[in-house]
Amino acid sequence: MPRLLDMTPALAVCVLTLGTVAQADTTTLDKGQMTYEIFEHSIGHVDLATCPDGFDDDKVFCRLTVADERAHVFAFAYEGDQVLEAVRSYEFDEGFLNF
Repeated sequence: MPRLLDMTPALAVCVLTLGTVAQADTTTLDKGQMTYEIFEHSIGHVDLATCPDGFDDDKVFCRLTVADERAHVFAFAYEGDQVLEAVRSYEFDEGFLNF
């Protein structure tokens, strides 16, 4: 590996920046359960006012993510630690925005 002094200034900045970016925080799941608190701070999402059909809005609240060219609805329990109850994925052509 080249020494930092042998690099061009731009390359040295890239190496130092990448070293900083490579650091990551680790969150462990208590009892292997995803809670809303962990989800809220670690996964980009949109809050949904209501859940899609098939979910009980009195027992769960829903969040939406988009990945892999699909929409994914995460349902979390209102009670207790607000654990993840279910994940349902939708193709964009299914009319998933009907809720």
